Amino acid sequence: MHDVAHEWDRYGWAWHAVFGGLTVLTAVLAADPVALVLLAALAVWYALFGLRALRRDTGWAGPAYLAGAAPLTIGLYASAPVGALMLFVLYPHVWATVRTRPAIVITVALVGACTTVAIVRSGLHAAALATWLVLAAVSMAVALLLGLWIARIIAQSRRRAELLAELAATRASLEQVSREAGVLAERERLAREIHDTLAQGFTSVLLLLEAAQSADPGTVPELIGRARETARENLAEARALVAALTPPDLSQTSLPEALRRLVDRAIVQSGLIADLAVTGVPRGLPTAHEVALLRTAQEALTNVQRHSGAGRVSVALAYEPTGVSLLVADDGCGFDPARPANGGGYGLEGMRARATRIGGTVTVDAAPGRGATVRLEVPDSQ
Repeated sequence: MHDVAHEWDRYGWAWHAVFGGLTVLTAVLAADPVALVLLAALAVWYALFGLRALRRDTGWAGPAYLAGAAPLTIGLYASAPVGALMLFVLYPHVWATVRTRPAIVITVALVGACTTVAIVRSGLHAAALATWLVLAAVSMAVALLLGLWIARIIAQSRRRAELLAELAATRASLEQVSREAGVLAERERLAREIHDTLAQGFTSVLLLLEAAQSADPGTVPELIGRARETARENLAEARALVAALTPPDLSQTSLPEALRRLVDRAIVQSGLIADLAVTGVPRGLPTAHEVALLRTAQEALTNVQRHSGAGRVSVALAYEPTGVSLLVADDGCGFDPARPANGGGYGLEGMRARATRIGGTVTVDAAPGRGATVRLEVPDSQ
């Protein structure tokens, strides 16, 4: 069964046109009734088996076609010399319908049969015999060379078609893998976004409410108001996440001002001594860069409040000629960076992944008992 359609099949109509044209020409030139009968039989045989054999639809069609076409063509040539015209299509048919080794055997047999017919027709004279043997040798060489050329073209065409089919299959597979990878990446991105926004926002609300439970009655309204404000901002974060918008902290303010709000919030929530230092000349950054800087600061401050037991935290934003850097340092209990303190959450891993997407780097300098420093370096987009 021919599994792959290829370039060679596009020219099937040419085979049929040549066969039809030579059949008509032979019928016009042949005067022998027997030759006409054999020619008609050959045409019928071609219609029954030749069309299918040239399409290589089945393994048996080629041998079946040649089993009838070869003796009919030789008989036609024996009846009328003009029957030799049909040999011009029979030889290519041999190489187009069977494999190389059988094609060589059949070609040799056809040349031998035609030579025998020619010798018998001209008489067994020594001079004629030598001439026909030379012609037979030349004919065989030409037929074999032509046949090998045809076989090579068909093999190359088939290989090209198989490569194209493999390429199409690979492309489809890559598209499927790409879609699946895109889905996984989007899920991971959403998980990190939720962790960096909603989860931390809810944590802030809980911290404020817990502080209100143990605070002086005079400060409770302020703490509850802060919790209400944080919940409202968290709701805005959720809406922005769904709409894939810029974080609310950056939509109406600059990055330094957004960081100032984070630091002030940390002071209110946990009583930390916190400060923010901005150096260099602030400038506009790509949204992805500002989001990475803000989220890294947010994650670092949340970790300080929840895990470090620190009394002081410093946040520094530096606008440098080659990029922007963010540093968050605390004087807490520290940790081992190789062992996540929050049970394998999205903390440091999320920071590094977000930095990698924008070409930045995150470094952590921490050890048990001596605090921790998180530094994010973002290259200049220019």
